[in-house]
Amino acid sequence: MARRIEYFGDPVLTLAQVAYQCRVEPEDMEPELIEQIIIPGVTAQCESKTGAAIRGAVYEEDWPANFVSGHALDVGQATQIVSIMSQQPDGTWAEQAGPFELQQGQRESYLFFPVARPPGPLRIRYKAGLYIDLHPGVRNWLLMAAATIYRHPEMFLVGQTLAELPSAFLDHLVADITVPPRF
Repeated sequence: MARRIEYFGDPVLTLAQVAYQCRVEPEDMEPELIEQIIIPGVTAQCESKTGAAIRGAVYEEDWPANFVSGHALDVGQATQIVSIMSQQPDGTWAEQAGPFELQQGQRESYLFFPVARPPGPLRIRYKAGLYIDLHPGVRNWLLMAAATIYRHPEMFLVGQTLAELPSAFLDHLVADITVPPRF
């Protein structure tokens, strides 16, 4: 399972977009609620539901020795390999210079080693994030989720976290980027 190391770039929604979706003027909204709870909350829900990185972030995952060249990375929408480290016999980690190739599919990205996969366990660090303009359904999912939570906070806000949204219609908006189960 990949670990998110850090986000980079701006959040995928803005206060103005959420205000427009809610048909409310931005100055009439509670900016802290929208920017610190609702936007991060719906982004995290979408990432959890799809298995794809929605907001740009750096991830790190460990591959056991039996993962071969061409194996899929855990998080969908991977765009760039930052580093590949291989575990040495003494337990230390050494950076691998390559060659390697990241092939991006619609839902998953695959890491290939054209010459030979380094032996032993690998630690792969990569950047991932959705180019939201190519997936307007995802933006619509996020905006509908944010507006629903804003309009009905008593149903979805639990302390500083969000409860899950109903999924029948909304799931189809993110189907294009949903990573298939890996069992």
